[in-house]
Amino acid sequence: MKSSLKILAYEILKTLSHNNKTLATAESCTGGLIASTITDIPGASKIFLGGVVVYAKEIKQKILGIPEEILKEGVISAQVAEAMAKIIKDIIGSDYSIATTGNLGPSTLEGKPKGLIYIAVADSRSVEIKELNLKGDRIFNKQEATLQALKALLNMLK
Repeated sequence: MKSSLKILAYEILKTLSHNNKTLATAESCTGGLIASTITDIPGASKIFLGGVVVYAKEIKQKILGIPEEILKEGVISAQVAEAMAKIIKDIIGSDYSIATTGNLGPSTLEGKPKGLIYIAVADSRSVEIKELNLKGDRIFNKQEATLQALKALLNMLK
C-alpha cells in the first residue's frame, strides 16, 4: 500500500508542478494521511499549500464554517465532503482540493455503517464525489480512503 501511495503522490506532484497548480486538503477520517503522503515527496512545497484535520463536527463548523443545515444529518455525507472541499480551496486559495469524511469503524456511527467514506476533489469548475464502502479495519480503511482520494485527484488532473 505504501508504495502505491508514494507512486500516486509523485504523479500528483509532477502533474501539478508541471502545470503550476496547487493543492489543499481538508481531512476528517483520513486524519492527515493525505497531506502526510503528499509531503513525503521531495518538492511538495511547490504544490501543497496546506490543509486541516477537522475530525469533530464542531471543528468542521468552527474552522471551515460548514453551515449547520449541511451538518444536521451528520458529518458522514457527500454534502459535507463537497462543502469541505469547496471551503478549504477557497480559504487556502489553491487550484485543487481534496476532502474526506466517513466512518473508519469498528462500529456504526450516526447510523452509518463502518467503511462508508466520502471523498471530494475540487477544482475551479467542479467537485467530484466518490463514495466508498470499505470492509477492512480502521487502518486499512484509512489507507484505502487515502489511496482512493489520491486516485480521484489524479483522474481530475488528467
